[in-house]
Amino acid sequence: MKFGLHYQLPCSPAQSPVQRYRDTIEQAAYAETLGFESVWPVEQHFDPGFSILPSPLLLLSAIAERTRKLRLGIGIILLPLSHPIRVAEEIATLDVISNGRVEFGVGRGVFPSHFAGFGVPQEESRERFLEALQVVRQAWTTERLSFQGKFFTVNNISVVPKPVQQPHPPMCVAANTIETYEQMGQLGVSILTAAQITTFPKLRELIPRYRQARQAAGHPHGTGEELSLLAPCYVAESAAQVRREVEPSIRHFLDSLIAAFPVGTGNRLLEEAAERLRKTTYEQVCEVMGIFTTPEAFVDRLTQLREEFGMGRFLCWFNMGGQVPHEQVLRSMKLFADKVMPHFV
Repeated sequence: MKFGLHYQLPCSPAQSPVQRYRDTIEQAAYAETLGFESVWPVEQHFDPGFSILPSPLLLLSAIAERTRKLRLGIGIILLPLSHPIRVAEEIATLDVISNGRVEFGVGRGVFPSHFAGFGVPQEESRERFLEALQVVRQAWTTERLSFQGKFFTVNNISVVPKPVQQPHPPMCVAANTIETYEQMGQLGVSILTAAQITTFPKLRELIPRYRQARQAAGHPHGTGEELSLLAPCYVAESAAQVRREVEPSIRHFLDSLIAAFPVGTGNRLLEEAAERLRKTTYEQVCEVMGIFTTPEAFVDRLTQLREEFGMGRFLCWFNMGGQVPHEQVLRSMKLFADKVMPHFV
């Protein structure tokens, strides 16, 4: 199993955006020396308490200059919010800069504020996503591209540069709904799933549906490479130390996520999620969406999850909520690399 890092970059009023980015770049460079395989920042907008990371590609460009082997995962870019030609150009450029290290993670997005901020009707997100994804892939594999769709029209253009990785960088799609799991399974596309959004119990229902759809469509039996699992996590020498160091940061994340869910819009899914999060305890977070424990207990829990889900890549979010000091994050990363990773690599 491969191991990577995930970043969302929450930033409280007491924190410096400059320092948050510097710490992230330093952690990514350190991760390469520890044996982590990849790093995956996610695109978010308009809420510093939740994230100050509108452009994962810019962050990955900086990380590319500090590393040599680390895979640069876009985890994820919100495709309905951008023109697909610009997306294709920028990702290909990053692949050239990094000499072929990009992993193309993409999704639709869930927050109404994102769509409102960019003037994109959220009800069009699925159609826009599928059409834009088609444009991006054709832009990488066609010398001169012409495309006529519902949302995008392209007339005989040459999209350059082409990616170093041919025919294009490895791709995965963020999956949150049963429709996406089944659709990506039918298409044979790899998926990235986030436990802090979907939860482990729900994944026990959704991942089998994905694999069934893959099999029904005639795609080869998966080896694990088709599934990446992202989960908040942290390790320390004792469970008491873990809780002391991460619980305030976890609460910050939950509160910021609740604030990101609109009230009174009629979106039952988001309103129910917000109500559930208000009642969530530290113990419940550990049970349904994260692994916060000692290295020994972490090995046991991750072994169980791998047996259940069969993922080939596990993405660690060591600073859920962004309030754990940088030095403590580095220490937890080192302990994880020394005492957890050897059991799976």
